[in-house]
Amino acid sequence: MQDEAVNTSVLALFKLSAFRRFIGVLVPAAFADWIDFIAIMVLVNYTWGMGATEVASVIMAATLPRVLFGLPAGILVDRIGAGPVLIAGLVIRAAVMVGMFFFANTLALLIAFVFLKSTISAAFMPAQQLALKKIVPSNMLTQAVSIDHFVIQSTKIFAPVLGGALLAIWSPHNVFLLGGLCFTVGALFCVTLLGVLKKDQASDETEQESNGNVLSDAKEGLTYIWKTPRLLLGIALICLFIFSVFLYEAVLLLLIKETGQPGASAGPIIGAIGVGGLVGTYLTAKIGDRVNLHLMMVIGSFFGGALTIVAGWLPFSPEPITLNEQMALWFVAGIFSSLITVPYGAIIVKQTPEELLGRVSSVGEMLQSGLTLISIPIGAFLAEQWFVSMPFFAGGVTMSVGAVIGFIAVLSLGKAPDPEPVISEEVV
Repeated sequence: MQDEAVNTSVLALFKLSAFRRFIGVLVPAAFADWIDFIAIMVLVNYTWGMGATEVASVIMAATLPRVLFGLPAGILVDRIGAGPVLIAGLVIRAAVMVGMFFFANTLALLIAFVFLKSTISAAFMPAQQLALKKIVPSNMLTQAVSIDHFVIQSTKIFAPVLGGALLAIWSPHNVFLLGGLCFTVGALFCVTLLGVLKKDQASDETEQESNGNVLSDAKEGLTYIWKTPRLLLGIALICLFIFSVFLYEAVLLLLIKETGQPGASAGPIIGAIGVGGLVGTYLTAKIGDRVNLHLMMVIGSFFGGALTIVAGWLPFSPEPITLNEQMALWFVAGIFSSLITVPYGAIIVKQTPEELLGRVSSVGEMLQSGLTLISIPIGAFLAEQWFVSMPFFAGGVTMSVGAVIGFIAVLSLGKAPDPEPVISEEVV
């Protein structure tokens, strides 16, 4: 890497040609993922007229592969590099979307396609993070992760809007074809990055010397996490956040109904969460590395948990809570959620050497997906056994108490110096 100081502003990142091309990969891929999800939900709920059980089976098919194949996918990324995994993932998912256009005419076939697509996607996130580490200078990684998150958060807001408009004139199967086209566009951009993302010769020689099998590779990644306190704390905080959020995620619409708001209010409230997430991502990018990333996660967890408890209290308020007030509450909650998710991504990339990044990031993804599968039924059980607000109270208390424990851990880690980072060659 060049020795001179690098401008750490967000705009400076776009002066890197490789980073601009990487965004050309990320944007259509993220858009395809979310427009595909909307089309699947419309197909199952409206076109086929199926109920909650069938929808749950599709969501399980989309989530389970990340739990089952997350670590093997990370090992694959570490062994063959980010470039081949990224382009293969884009091309195969484009083919899967075309297959869904032609053949997804029954629930069983749809589930099979969703499971296959999610299996391929399990390797995409660790490959994406490894690509960022290779492309971006070390002192700009927090800003790069912020932009990455900003793109994903934006597509969560705008893809459903566009998808809904397209589904008014198209069938869901036509939207699948559009998703396939988006993945193809991403693959074309990815081709231009293959030279940049190729594995370093030194990394290849080290891998040949180790000559380990899959189990030893997995053990090496897990051991590194366990022996790196800052990494372990980051993973613990994001897992706490995911578990807490998905306790109440599935009953959010019921809570809105309990506050006396009509069903149409769900859209503005969910949109407020998304916009808050974008604002939080922007703030994180502006702050960059000037604050402790773990401390940001702790602050986001504590205040995010407190707001979740307040949200659970809304149905019991003696005074009616207006839609605008609820949107403001969830907007701020969205900001705090980004103070957790963006720093986590930066911690993973910065605290992990390139040769282990696939495994380490995939362990985090695998744990988060597993906790999602566990927390959703627990939240539903709490709501059925007590009342709709109970999952919000449980999730909020879990987040806030966990943040206090995390703060104590941050103070303890503050006494030890940061490990020397592994710095990639800067690509211009």
